[in-house]
Amino acid sequence: MNQPTFRRLFSVSLIIVAAVTFSACTVDEGASLTKPSTLASKTKSRSSTAERGNGPSWSEQMAQAKEEREERAAKMKEARDQKLAAKRKEDEANARKLAAERRAEEVKKKALAEKQARELAALKKAKVEELAKKKLEEEKRRQSRITARKRAEEARAREAALAAAENRSRRSSGSFFSVFGSASNQYKGKGNGVYVNRLGLSGLAPSNAKIEIDLSDQKARVYRAVGSKRQLVIETRVSTGKSGYSTPTGTYRVQEKRTEKRSTLYGSWVNSSGSIVRSSGEAWDRPAGGARFIGAEMPYWMRVNGSIGMHVGDVPNFPASHGCIRVPSSVQPLIFSKVGLGTEVKIMR
Repeated sequence: MNQPTFRRLFSVSLIIVAAVTFSACTVDEGASLTKPSTLASKTKSRSSTAERGNGPSWSEQMAQAKEEREERAAKMKEARDQKLAAKRKEDEANARKLAAERRAEEVKKKALAEKQARELAALKKAKVEELAKKKLEEEKRRQSRITARKRAEEARAREAALAAAENRSRRSSGSFFSVFGSASNQYKGKGNGVYVNRLGLSGLAPSNAKIEIDLSDQKARVYRAVGSKRQLVIETRVSTGKSGYSTPTGTYRVQEKRTEKRSTLYGSWVNSSGSIVRSSGEAWDRPAGGARFIGAEMPYWMRVNGSIGMHVGDVPNFPASHGCIRVPSSVQPLIFSKVGLGTEVKIMR
C-alpha cells in the first residue's frame, strides 16, 4: 500500500472514531422516553449517515485500490503486449529481409548458371559449326580436286583428238616437241607424268598464265586464262615441302626469275680440297674445321613467296624439299619461258 492511500485510510479512521465518540456523548431530548434498542438503532443510523457524509467507506476504498491495481496491471500488460508486438514486427521484418536476400541470391545463382549454360552451349555450337565448316571446306577441296582432275583428263583427251586430227600428216622438228612425233600431245618423263597441250601452248603468255600447285596430288598445273574460262596447258608432278618444312598455302605472284641460282640456305660444306664434309647441309650449321658453304643449284628459279620458289630439282613420288616446289628438268624451262613477273601462283591443299 502506498503512502497516499495509507493517509486516506488513517484520516477516515479518525473521522469514524470521532463521529462515534460524538454520537455517544449527545443526549437526545426524548432519550428518557426512547427504548434502548431504538436508541441504538438511531445511533447506528446516524453513525452510518455520518460515515457516508464524511468520505468513502472501507469497501469503496478497497474497491478503488483494487481498480488502481488492475489499472496498473492493465497498463503493464499493455506495455508488454506493445513490446511483444514490436518484437514480432521486427522479427517479421528481419525474416522478410532474409527471405528477400535468399531470393536475390537464388536469382543471382540462377542467372549465373543460365549464363554459364548459354556460354557452354555457344562454345559447343561454335565448335560444331567450326568442325562442320572444316568438313565442308575439305569436301569442297576434295570435289575441286576431283573436278580439276576430270577437267584435265577431258582437256587432254580433247586436245589429243584435235592434235591427232590436225597434225596427222605433219611432224614438228627443232622444237620442244621434236622428240614426240607429229601426233604426240603428251610428254612423259621418267615417272613425272608431264603433259603439255601443244595447241594451247602457243597462246600461253605471261599476261594470261596462271599456275596452280596441288599439295595433295603433288601436281603443278599451268592454265591459260580465256575470259572466265581456263585451258589446261601444262601439268607435271612436283615435289613440295617435307614434314617440318611445309610449303605454305595461299595465292601469290612470281616475284623474281633467274635461270641460274644457288640456295643461300641449303647445300653442301666442302673443305679446301673440294671434298664434301659431312654436315646437316644447312648454311648456318658450319661443321668443325675449315670449310666453305656451296649452295644447292636451283636452275630456272621463280620466287613465289619469300624464300619459297619453283625451280628444277629432284622429284620423287613424295614431298621432299625444304619448302620449295621442285619441278622436273624436262618441263621447268618451258614453264619458265611462258610465265613472267606477276603471274599468279595459287598453292592449295
